[in-house]
Amino acid sequence: MKTAKEYIHSSAAIVFDLDGTLLHTEPDIRRAANQALLDCGFQALASEQVIPNLYGPLPDILASVMQLVQAPAVAAEDIQQAYLTHYARQAHDHSFLYPGILRLLDQLLSTGHHLAVCTNKIESSAQQALERHGLSTYFTVVTGGDTTAHPKPHALPLLTTMNALQINASDCLLIGDTHVDALCASNCGIPFVFHRSGYGDDSVQRYPVAASFVDYSETCF
Repeated sequence: MKTAKEYIHSSAAIVFDLDGTLLHTEPDIRRAANQALLDCGFQALASEQVIPNLYGPLPDILASVMQLVQAPAVAAEDIQQAYLTHYARQAHDHSFLYPGILRLLDQLLSTGHHLAVCTNKIESSAQQALERHGLSTYFTVVTGGDTTAHPKPHALPLLTTMNALQINASDCLLIGDTHVDALCASNCGIPFVFHRSGYGDDSVQRYPVAASFVDYSETCF
């Protein structure tokens, strides 16, 4: 059985998820969500409350947060607008790169691999996150949750990414951390490599997983 390293380095193009794959962004998501809740007159999340839907598009994430604090659905638009304001102001100052990711990206870039990001994060927020953490120069294509008509796990975002890269499915793989990524890769007929240190759980195993890793050091030469 091929390892994650073998899959990654033998593929002409590698598409990365962002949240939970390239960056640990939960601290910024939590801070912006709490500030938005307070702005709109609701209680903030308790520190022990886990945000259950970090892999979804923003409206789904915020719907999960609202359910936790029992905020009514009519408040969704105000909370989302407040969230976007606070999230942009934070500029991803509380997020951080997963260890070893820069080493892998440098190796892949030096050997001519095509690199892209396909995330359910709003595209402008994804671009901001990549710029803030010195990653933007590695990726020629960034597809966000609002770039196409459907977010992952629908095939369209990943197909759009591969088309922009001008790469066939047979030459590409997706690295992600949740079942949403696994299903999206399956829907597009490409291998999925599972980052186990992200936000996913055992539901990933319901879908095809070509290989997995815990730390990016496992994927580097």
